[in-house]
Amino acid sequence: MLRARTDQAKDQRRQVFLHAALDEFFERGFTAARMDDIARRAGLSKGALYLYFDSKEALFTALVTTIAIPNVERIEGFAASAVSASAGIHALLSHIPHIIRETQLPRFMKVLIADSGVFPEVVSNYRRQVIDRALKAITSLLEYGHSNGEFKVDNPALTTRLLVAPMIFSSIWSVVFETDPDAHIDFDALFALHERMLLRALSPELEGSL
Repeated sequence: MLRARTDQAKDQRRQVFLHAALDEFFERGFTAARMDDIARRAGLSKGALYLYFDSKEALFTALVTTIAIPNVERIEGFAASAVSASAGIHALLSHIPHIIRETQLPRFMKVLIADSGVFPEVVSNYRRQVIDRALKAITSLLEYGHSNGEFKVDNPALTTRLLVAPMIFSSIWSVVFETDPDAHIDFDALFALHERMLLRALSPELEGSL
């Protein structure tokens, strides 16, 4: 086995192990996955794997950093840079189909949900590092819209959960059911519809509020 000599080579090898780990976790589940099998899938030795990661938990934590954190940072960016609350929601919901189709986040979420009871501390850290940050960013966007008169939102925190529910549904749908072509969903159309319905429901002209 040749050791990676440069920082770039080390990073490439690390990414190889992370891709192999995600594939193994996704196909077999976190509990059943073994370090030996992850190394074999990566085409490298178990000893090389342990130079980078000392456990499956360490691999999972690294996957949070490489897959989930960049996506939550984008959500925070949409909220922070929006010229209006409506524009922020549009930017967010327009980006969600890309996350579902082009990133590994849906596969990662399936692993998280399937084996959440096995590593509760890791799951709790994921909630704090990813989910809570995303919810906070979106909630702040709704509060901004309420304060400037764009929206009428009496409970921004709960409304945020209604806003993100189709994202969770769509992510799970894409990795669980879309192996069947008949189950294909046009996520661009779905989230465009979600945006229209949401903005209509949040309109201050309506008598009710969320």
